[in-house]
Amino acid sequence: MAIKLPRPRDGWRVFAGEVGVIVLGVLIALFAEQLVSEVNWNRDVGEFRRAANEEIATNLHAYRLRVRQSGCVRRRIAELERWRDGALARGGATEPLQGEIGRPAIYSIRHATWDSRGDTAAHMPLEDRLNYAEVYAVISANYQQMLEEREAWRSLAAFNGLRQLDTAGAMRLNELLFRAKSIDTIVSGNLRQAVDFGARLGVKPEPGRRGAYFLPPDPALCRSLLAARTT
Repeated sequence: MAIKLPRPRDGWRVFAGEVGVIVLGVLIALFAEQLVSEVNWNRDVGEFRRAANEEIATNLHAYRLRVRQSGCVRRRIAELERWRDGALARGGATEPLQGEIGRPAIYSIRHATWDSRGDTAAHMPLEDRLNYAEVYAVISANYQQMLEEREAWRSLAAFNGLRQLDTAGAMRLNELLFRAKSIDTIVSGNLRQAVDFGARLGVKPEPGRRGAYFLPPDPALCRSLLAARTT
């Protein structure tokens, strides 16, 4: 039995036109929704870039401040090695230190903006996304090294005012000096890589709004601990 479709009241041509208008309206609505979504994501990405770039610039500045102390750090380590060698040559009697051993200053690294990226990063070009991830990874990894370095220097404070250096003390001092020297080499060597990743994003080290909180390092770290030698 043949089934007849109901005929539109005003004919198929009118019906097709009405359907076309509806479809066109839906397409326009979908396009407008997509356009609004793109505009919103572009705004969110722009705001994220500005916040992340400022955070990275400040982190790079903090990193650079630590590396600028490397000359004094290496001189201090060399002095402590001479101090150790002199004590061992004298049967453990140490030369009086002219002050405290001290430690290099480090400054906190922030990553709150990067941690809050959510879906925003997915709307950035892949190359930018990778550059952001790389610069944060390098800075964060080296900050962990700085925290380990801080613990090594805090442990070195146990040798302040020491009058006698025995074998166990010398071995402990060797360990701490090796850690301090190794970490300084790693941290100093990796600064260039972090700065280069920042440069790919158009970011360079700047103190930004945290500038007032970057206190200068202790100048005593650069002063000699050992009395001047007389000839």
